[in-house]
Amino acid sequence: MNGAIRDVAIIGPGRVGTLLAVSVARAGFRLVAVAGGTPEARDLLTRSVAGSRPCASPADAVRRAELVLVCVPDDALEDVATDLAVADAVGPDQHVVHVAGSRGCAPLHRVALTGARVAACHPAMTVPTGARDPELLVGVAWAVTAPVPDRGWASELVTGLGGDPHVVPEESRALYHAGLVLASNAVGAAVAAARRLLLAARVDQPQAFLAPLIEASVANVLASGASALTGPIVRGDVGTVAGHLEVIDRDTPELSEAYRALGLATLSPVRPMLEPSVAGSLQRLLGGGRDEQAG
Repeated sequence: MNGAIRDVAIIGPGRVGTLLAVSVARAGFRLVAVAGGTPEARDLLTRSVAGSRPCASPADAVRRAELVLVCVPDDALEDVATDLAVADAVGPDQHVVHVAGSRGCAPLHRVALTGARVAACHPAMTVPTGARDPELLVGVAWAVTAPVPDRGWASELVTGLGGDPHVVPEESRALYHAGLVLASNAVGAAVAAARRLLLAARVDQPQAFLAPLIEASVANVLASGASALTGPIVRGDVGTVAGHLEVIDRDTPELSEAYRALGLATLSPVRPMLEPSVAGSLQRLLGGGRDEQAG
């Protein structure tokens, strides 16, 4: 794709925008303009990539480019697309891509009406603050949503950045993104809660216990699904769960809600494998007395 498209503008110099700026430069594109965010964020990004310049107006930045990467929050996409279309900043010679996970091409409808080619390309990777290593995106799966005629160039763009493109239908983007949020944020929250419990238990290096356990658990579930879940809830060990709750409520009550919520999430897929009375007891313990079996 970079044989036909050279100049790139980025709208949104946040974590993802910054990483993509470095990535497109390494892939052979020329970053010519950065807009959105604060003046400080724009200046910081343009100092990192030779030849780029900050623009106060997204429209001014987009007019300079053949490829536009929109890296703003999901809820801001439609406003940005509308502003670009109203400003007559986009047209048939341009390709506009947003990288928001939960949305397809619908937010870019006004841009598409101008004749510009549009796509939604989302990397399934968490991007930490300050990340500038393009290797972070190499080998990563990307969800590509685009009209059929545009899937080719959108996939080529992802491949050029070192990614692995996978087509996700427009109507499936919200479910796709919900799954990633659980895999990233919910798993991260569970690990953070587990770490705090081990620290409360006076374990000086919780990572020594958690890292191999987490790695093995995630690998097993990825391979076998819910059947790979283990622990007292899966075994129906009501006494152990009650004991956990007793000490958590006493020593770390701020983690009680997290333990109960994660326990209910574990109970849900394994419930058919448990005796109804055992499942009901676990439900009452974890759900504050509510028993799903009783309706």
